[in-house]
Amino acid sequence: MSRHVFRLMDSIAGGDGQPGPGLTCLAVGGGQDGQLAICGGEDGKAYVVHISGKKLVAKLPHFEEQKNTMNTAETLADQNEEPEARSIEAVGFCPATIHGTAHWCATGGVDGILKIWNMNVATGGGTAQLRQRCVREDQPQGLAGITQLQWHASLPLVICSYTDGVVGI
Repeated sequence: MSRHVFRLMDSIAGGDGQPGPGLTCLAVGGGQDGQLAICGGEDGKAYVVHISGKKLVAKLPHFEEQKNTMNTAETLADQNEEPEARSIEAVGFCPATIHGTAHWCATGGVDGILKIWNMNVATGGGTAQLRQRCVREDQPQGLAGITQLQWHASLPLVICSYTDGVVGI
């Protein structure tokens, strides 16, 4: 039996019913009350929602906004190029058992970058503070994307797996 909890597209698109981004990953049980869920999107953002409140709590922009607007879909089609992949492939909440980290979450993208977020420090507009940006030393260009992430049960560490077969801490 399935129970409809929320429609993410209503929160993102202002309730106009237009389809939202495709969702690629999900984690639940975050926050002090364990009622937060985080979804990674094909649009390069993670969406944190409060399950019982059915409200969007934060949008986490894993990818920086593109400054060059010349790479539109039409321009790329004219050049026979694919648009740059910008999806988030892994998300997770820090366990509440680790002191002082109940509001932390992580996002991992196809760019190979792991980002740690503090949702308790709002920067305005429903975003969270970026605490850490982690890049593998052997892959500074981010050639291998993150496929999974898992927080350590008792330490503030994140373990990631990558598309090139590497597991990193």
